[in-house]
Amino acid sequence: MKVPKSFAKIRELLDRPSHAYLPSTETFAELDASRLTGDLKLRERGQERGSQSLPKPEETVFDAVEAEVVELVSATQKRSHDQLENDLSGYRQRLIDLDFEARFSAIRSASQIGLTEIFAENQMGLDDLQPLREDVKEVADWRADFRQRNRLRRPAKKTSARGTTLKWLLIVFLVLVELVVNGELLSKSNELGLVGGIIEATIFAFLNIGVALLFAFYLIVQLNHANVLRKFIGLVSLLLYLALAIGINLALAHYREVAGTFVSGADQIILQRLQADPFGLVEFRSWVLFGLGLLFSVIALIDGLSMRDTYPGYAAVDKRLEKARAKFVAQRQNLIGELSDVRDDIVEDLREMQTDLSKRRTEHDTIVTARARKLTLFDVHQEHLEKAANLLLRAYRDANVKARSTPAPAHFGSGFALKRIAVQLPRDGEWNSEDLQRSIREAQGHLDALLKDLSARFEEAIKTYLGLDLITPDK
Repeated sequence: MKVPKSFAKIRELLDRPSHAYLPSTETFAELDASRLTGDLKLRERGQERGSQSLPKPEETVFDAVEAEVVELVSATQKRSHDQLENDLSGYRQRLIDLDFEARFSAIRSASQIGLTEIFAENQMGLDDLQPLREDVKEVADWRADFRQRNRLRRPAKKTSARGTTLKWLLIVFLVLVELVVNGELLSKSNELGLVGGIIEATIFAFLNIGVALLFAFYLIVQLNHANVLRKFIGLVSLLLYLALAIGINLALAHYREVAGTFVSGADQIILQRLQADPFGLVEFRSWVLFGLGLLFSVIALIDGLSMRDTYPGYAAVDKRLEKARAKFVAQRQNLIGELSDVRDDIVEDLREMQTDLSKRRTEHDTIVTARARKLTLFDVHQEHLEKAANLLLRAYRDANVKARSTPAPAHFGSGFALKRIAVQLPRDGEWNSEDLQRSIREAQGHLDALLKDLSARFEEAIKTYLGLDLITPDK
């Protein structure tokens, strides 16, 4: 389909750029000599002036049209130079902002700061650990003296937290079973039935199990003591426990038989029966109640004796030492962790310095390369402007010569030489590439050495923590 002329003109206007530069991705846009020839009407003006024999053959300078072309090209050269100066100023500022000297100074300072932080953290840790280690030694000396005085050569018996929990669960189980069993057997003699029996049985259960634990923890263990008097106390305690356990459970059995018959005064009747005939139980269920209660008491006694060391006071002394050691070890682990955190933070900072230095070096090289390329492009651009000026002048002159009846001026046969703008590149304060590379290598080597020193200082600090065991050893 043929496009109407009106639309063709509109499309031409839309497609026509608003400037006389060729499309380009380069920094400096090239002049479109063909378009400028038409825009400036150089051929028409050359033909018109040539028909008038202008410029005169004796003219040695450019006429108005030639001067216009030269002025246009020179103005383009000036704008490109201004743009170049702006770009060079930006490159220079970027190079200044890299501030390598400050980075080198920071690296030099980091060595002292990092090692000082490790040393300070280590000293504070030692100040915290020393008293705890002395506490461990004092308690260890106390335990050693305790073992010597009591002629103990074996370690204290220890029960794990899980084992202790299971033993206490056994006690709870015994109490609950005794409550249920006694409550059911006593329900016969209680107006409230099973509930009333359980309430009454609660008192007997806690009394029965409590007495067994009391003797197990504090009295019967005296049998194991090295002191003869305390052994005797332990023996008496064992006999007393047996008497109490039998008495409590006999009283419970008699209570079951008596409480079902008498509304009041049951306690006096029970005492009389215990004095007259303690084993004179009539009902079989009363004997079952007595046997179960005595069995539970003995089990509670054995369970209580197995919860801790059977030598009086040994478990407490050993537990005190265990707590002191655990406190010391926990604090030491905590301090080692804090020291590791300090070390890791410093190492991370140093690694960041190394990475940053490498990035800055790469950026420096990129900036210098880009700047050099920009200068080369400007030189090429000036050559292009010179060629464009000669093309424009040639279009005008050729048209002028064809239309003349007189000889053309002599300078029509000479090319136009564009005066080059010399670019001044200040380098004050900039690093020489070789000097910069050398300084960066030295800084990188300094960082590597610092990382090794930091690792060595950290290991020495850890050894000082561990060395406390040698300075104040346990006995």
